[in-house]
Amino acid sequence: MKRYCFGLLLTSALGAASCSDSWLDLNPSTSVTTEQALSTMDDIRTALNGAYRQTSVHSYYGDNYWYYGDCRAMDVQAREGKGSGRRVSPYYEYNAEATDNFNIVLPWQRPYVVIRQANNIISHIDAGTVTDGNPDELNAIKSEALALRGLALFNLTRLFGMPYTYDGGASPGVPVITEPTGPESLPARNTVGECYAQVVKDFTDALPALSREKRDGYVNYWAAQALLSRIYLDMGEYQKAYDAATDVIKNNGGLYSLYSQADYPGVWGQDFQSESLFELYITLTEPSGGTGGEGAPMVYANESSTDWNNLILTEDFLNLLDEDADDVRHCITQPSLIENNAALPDAARNREVFLGKFPGKSGNPQDNNICIIRLSEVYLNAAEAGAHLGGAALTEARGYLNQLVSNRTPNTSMQVSSDAGLTVDRVLRECRKELVGEGQIFFIFLRNKKTIERKGGWHLNTLASSKAEVIEPTDLRIALPVPQAEIDANPNIVQNAR
Repeated sequence: MKRYCFGLLLTSALGAASCSDSWLDLNPSTSVTTEQALSTMDDIRTALNGAYRQTSVHSYYGDNYWYYGDCRAMDVQAREGKGSGRRVSPYYEYNAEATDNFNIVLPWQRPYVVIRQANNIISHIDAGTVTDGNPDELNAIKSEALALRGLALFNLTRLFGMPYTYDGGASPGVPVITEPTGPESLPARNTVGECYAQVVKDFTDALPALSREKRDGYVNYWAAQALLSRIYLDMGEYQKAYDAATDVIKNNGGLYSLYSQADYPGVWGQDFQSESLFELYITLTEPSGGTGGEGAPMVYANESSTDWNNLILTEDFLNLLDEDADDVRHCITQPSLIENNAALPDAARNREVFLGKFPGKSGNPQDNNICIIRLSEVYLNAAEAGAHLGGAALTEARGYLNQLVSNRTPNTSMQVSSDAGLTVDRVLRECRKELVGEGQIFFIFLRNKKTIERKGGWHLNTLASSKAEVIEPTDLRIALPVPQAEIDANPNIVQNAR
């Protein structure tokens, strides 16, 4: 099958190897080339399924984009002595190089593959080339493609640009591509603000035609609104974030509900539980052509025969959780399967430093689904936005935070007892407890202009030499370097300042 790429380094690097590139050998049932005509509903459905599949591959949500937002923060850290498993260390140590294939080049490319596929779908639907199309279904498919395109651009901007709140979106983001293009295209970087504007447009344009029914594995209206609450918070648009979050909480008609204390220990690794708003389906054979979701869940795995299990919880996180002995979230922390594990730092060997959120539906982490956003985050987003808004929003927002807390611990003293107690810092502490390992803490702290401190216990000594013990929200290393090959191939692309 001919592979056709739109410049942006994809002309050469789609063939570059990472852990496994077998997913690139897609057949026509899962991928459609940019120049290929989409003339039937089957073609369009196939192309959309391909876009979902590409969203879950290696170097996108299949690994890097899932664990990146944790190992750059304070609650999860890299380990020593894991051979090639030290792949996460350049993120953790803030020293990733522009030539790093796994941590820079591929994470730049993969979301653009989704954007290419989405643009192909959207352009053919807009051009009316689908001869047997049902207008309502075509509108729904276009809306899902818009949402996947917006999500890919959002994620790219988060990794390769500074936070929106750093300078109001004025700094360089990534190229915005909204139509099929060829290898001759040499786009410049748009600003972070322009990237976010396109992300918001894609999601808001998608909303009217998205289904309000529960659609496991696909973007529906509630998933798009939930993601918008995350996006608006990144932008400091607190009223819009609050409105999007509360729409999901109040109006989803019982399709989604918070995990109870009793349910919480049993939900992990299981498909499409009650909080799952958008979750990518992973098996032992999909999407990587025989290796399933071999990336993100394996990086968090407890001791195994592979060198994947490279990330552990920090002492700072465990001490935070220990503030409440009754918190059900203690169940997601696990001791090493190896007694007195010599591969762990001395101080960590008797602590429950492994994260148990991704056990896999069969007990194999490789077949663990990837949940992109849960209802818990939406409650936290509403609380965070309300804390920023203050005034009349405080009481309701405090109620959302307390609802979540009451579903995690019987200890009522952990709830916020007054509107004055609903501060951004209080919400962020709950975010750390609830969302650990789900790729959001780094971004949540940065959008609130909070310092990231790696302190206590068993952080690697390399943090001191790499000057990554304290990360200020103005640290230019927050934005990953653009791949050097992209700079070399496209004179319109400028590198990030360091």
